Amino acid sequence: MNSKIIFIYFSLFSLILLPTDRDVMYNISLNGLRENSRIQWFSSDADRELCALKGKHESDCHNYIRVFAHLEDGQILLCGTNSYKPRCRHYAPTIDEIHGSSVFTYEIVRDVEAQGLCPYSPVHNSTYAFADSQLYSATVADFSGGDPLIYRENLRTEQYDLKQLNQPDFVGAVERNGFVMFFFREIAMEFMNFGKTVYSRVGRVCKNDRGGPYTLSKSWTSFLKARLNCSVPGEFPFYFDEIQAVSPVMESPTNPLIYAVFTTSVNAISGSAVCAFNIDDIMEAFQGRFKSQKDSQSQWLPVQEEQVPEPRPGQCVDDSRTLSSIAVNFVKNHPLMETSVPSVFGRPLLKKVNLFHRLTTIAVDPQVRGLDGEFHDVIYTGTDDGKVTKFINIPTATNGGNSASFDELKFVLISETQVLPIGVPVRELVVSFKTNTLLVVSDGSLVTVPLHHCNHIVDCANCLALQDPNCAWDQQTHECRSLSIANHKFGTKMFLQSLNTSKWAAKNLCPKLGKGIVIAEGPAVSLGIVTDNALDASMNIPSHKDEDLGNKVASTNIVTAPGIILSDTALDVNSPDIDIPTAVGGDDFLLNTFNEGNKISLPSVDAHDLINSVKDPLHASAGVDEQKLQLAGKSFYWGFGALALALVFIIGMVVGLHVSKRNCKPPSLHSSHRNQFNSNPQFGLKHGKDINLLMNPNHYCQTKKPNLDLEKDRSHECKNSTENLEKELPCKTSTLTKVKRTYI
Repeated sequence: MNSKIIFIYFSLFSLILLPTDRDVMYNISLNGLRENSRIQWFSSDADRELCALKGKHESDCHNYIRVFAHLEDGQILLCGTNSYKPRCRHYAPTIDEIHGSSVFTYEIVRDVEAQGLCPYSPVHNSTYAFADSQLYSATVADFSGGDPLIYRENLRTEQYDLKQLNQPDFVGAVERNGFVMFFFREIAMEFMNFGKTVYSRVGRVCKNDRGGPYTLSKSWTSFLKARLNCSVPGEFPFYFDEIQAVSPVMESPTNPLIYAVFTTSVNAISGSAVCAFNIDDIMEAFQGRFKSQKDSQSQWLPVQEEQVPEPRPGQCVDDSRTLSSIAVNFVKNHPLMETSVPSVFGRPLLKKVNLFHRLTTIAVDPQVRGLDGEFHDVIYTGTDDGKVTKFINIPTATNGGNSASFDELKFVLISETQVLPIGVPVRELVVSFKTNTLLVVSDGSLVTVPLHHCNHIVDCANCLALQDPNCAWDQQTHECRSLSIANHKFGTKMFLQSLNTSKWAAKNLCPKLGKGIVIAEGPAVSLGIVTDNALDASMNIPSHKDEDLGNKVASTNIVTAPGIILSDTALDVNSPDIDIPTAVGGDDFLLNTFNEGNKISLPSVDAHDLINSVKDPLHASAGVDEQKLQLAGKSFYWGFGALALALVFIIGMVVGLHVSKRNCKPPSLHSSHRNQFNSNPQFGLKHGKDINLLMNPNHYCQTKKPNLDLEKDRSHECKNSTENLEKELPCKTSTLTKVKRTYI
């Protein structure tokens, strides 16, 4: 698998790193994904030959861009693997005159080695953060990948110290409140006495860390790490231990969050989850107790408070070089914290158990405000088979309506879309607020899809059942419309939106046709009033009357992405309708377009809807043909039953006559051993009477033929055994008549 990089420019020089291809980096405009410029950086012939002599495959002996940053003087910093010999370059933008026209290019200003800043291998999981004009890297420092480190300038984690880093895979880094935090997974040292397992970690360093005193001048004095707990709660919690991706910090006035994707191990049940972590909870974990091991045979236990030196190790100080050697050595030997970082709500926001795919990456559209005034983070996740899932979570207060205590968390799946061809993994997701699109990146391709599909819904019930905070039902135009909540003002247009209901309940919230506007009461309904001017200024809403609904599927554009910069400088911000046409460029810049027929949309569902989505056969309404088929089947069954009954009756009559003739035989010789009741009379017979006929009605006598076993003549019993009847039964009377007259 080729590991790749894409750089996406936004306004004010903010950037997002994405994987892409080798040797070339493109600057792509978000308006149509058009190429603005490119930078080509090929490895030298000598570096490629040396890479091949070291036993590496030819595909690995290229320059894979791994680091990108904007410098203060307008220059950009690029670092690449350079055929297993990493280097960094500084580029300065220039304008050249070519054939009478101005061409925007880049000029190399500086070219240096990048050991410790960029990985050697293109498939190694590395990350970085650029903060305060300094580069913080988390990668490996040797050719074999056996020396992982977190590096900045001359500071690094300890070499070959398994307590600090034990075969880590870095997935992300963020800067926050004077710290740089790194997210990674590694083999857990605290579990080594019980086996081998992988834990997810968050590590942090202080931005003002200058190293320790004397011989510790190149060691971090503030590096600490804690476990990230993403698990299903219970008596025996189920853990998702391997972190795969993280989002940037989602800012909010009171609760900044980081969202992360976790999976189970590769040899376990295939499961994925999305957990959220509060920044305050992460900081609080680093203020807890340290964890250590007395010797290699001992368990890992919390360090007693009296054993912790003062000032507390790991804290940010003005000048770390003034710290004592005892404090620096303590934090070197005790980087692990006892307390793990709990996930928000104490459980995953999304759980997926699927044998065919896992979650790979995540992006968040933060703080989308619904018509009820509540803010929701809309979460997008990608899978390794080309799908993108969109969902939100709705906290449910069950403690007397106290919104500060949430006991339940409702998961709302808005849609699941097959964006890439089946089997192509989603490597990265980026939300573009300028174009209102989601950028989906895979190996060598880039796809843009809309953030929401409100205008694809044509009726009120499905619009509300979608439960998308971006969408609401316009009761005046009878359309499902996307809203820019920030510009809402009171006016003449009324909207309906429901974010906490089922698909079946949403139908009851819609206005009834012909009876005026009916709005159901209850907390599930949100009513917003918006002015016409505010709507026209804040959004472009196509009319269903002017367009064919079949032509409203958003265009999906795929271009090759060997080192791409996506720039919004070419956007027309004042344009009311931003269209994303097919990308243009050279022949080597286009890739086969993915067929949108593979796109699968799944409306929002919940557990109740999913269970009740199967038609009840007791209440299903059959069609005309189906009803005829059912009637024909019933007639066939009745006819077959009648025929069977007639056959049974005829066979019974024949058998009865045959048995009657066969059983009317001379009386048995052992007449004194007949069955008699000697106690209370039964069946209405008096005590002492002969009831042999009742117990065995087949024993009727016939005087013509003697019995094979009994030679005694018993013909006289024909009269004596029926003396209480109205008249005697002749021996030649049929069996059915005899039984009938006997009991009657």
